[in-house]
Amino acid sequence: MEFIVIVVGLLLMRQLGSLSALQRDRWFLGWLSGLRRALGRAEWLVGLLALVVPVALLAALVWALADRWLGVPVFIISLLAFLYALGRGDLEKEVEAYEEDLGRGDEQAAYHDIAAFTEDNQPARAGNVEESHTEAVKIIAYRYFERYFAVIFWFILAGAPGALLYRLSVIYSQNGPDEGEPPGKHRWLWLLEWLPVRLVGISLAVVGNFSACLARLSESMVSSAGSADVLGAYALAASETEVKGEDGFVAKAGIEALFTRTLIFSVFMVAVMVVLV
Repeated sequence: MEFIVIVVGLLLMRQLGSLSALQRDRWFLGWLSGLRRALGRAEWLVGLLALVVPVALLAALVWALADRWLGVPVFIISLLAFLYALGRGDLEKEVEAYEEDLGRGDEQAAYHDIAAFTEDNQPARAGNVEESHTEAVKIIAYRYFERYFAVIFWFILAGAPGALLYRLSVIYSQNGPDEGEPPGKHRWLWLLEWLPVRLVGISLAVVGNFSACLARLSESMVSSAGSADVLGAYALAASETEVKGEDGFVAKAGIEALFTRTLIFSVFMVAVMVVLV
């Protein structure tokens, strides 16, 4: 059932671009705010309850409905939870706009396109085009990761509760006491992402520049760097043969195509795993 949920969920996301009608986070932010008012400075307890209670309720619901009505209720709940856990916004549209501006040499527009990828909606602060592209790749790589790959990983590992736990952890990290930190740097979120980040690195190596990406993968095994930094290094290495033009820099980013291939490969590997297991 998990594989069918993943395929249906990804097709819906790719077709619709955004699931804003379903992905409403106000309930969680209200729950988080209420816990902070009640518990004050005990942020560790706030974080624990904010994540554990909703996930435990979903797990209890799935368990209670297991093997009932041919599994249809569990399928529907799992699909809704998976869709909710996928990333926010229309990332593909934002990346296409960035690649188009970059492809026609409109560097100023590309600077501002990067703002769409960031939480604070700020344009790139890099000093030149190459640094700006490196920053953009890092941000885009993480956005693709938290939008698709991490959710798939935790859904396969722990079902709907696992996918929900990951998404709520991302929302908490963006609204926690250390919300100024870069994505993937919060310790709990970093732990949740450590293994799926490396698995995405393997997938990027298979669909992209294998030797360059494998070298970055080997370096990252003992690295404590944030998820966005590691993924950015993977993506730059994997796309090395695609993005460098005659001037040594970028003719066209190709990031969307790279991560689309990686997503297809990852789903294929999930299918193989389902058949073998």
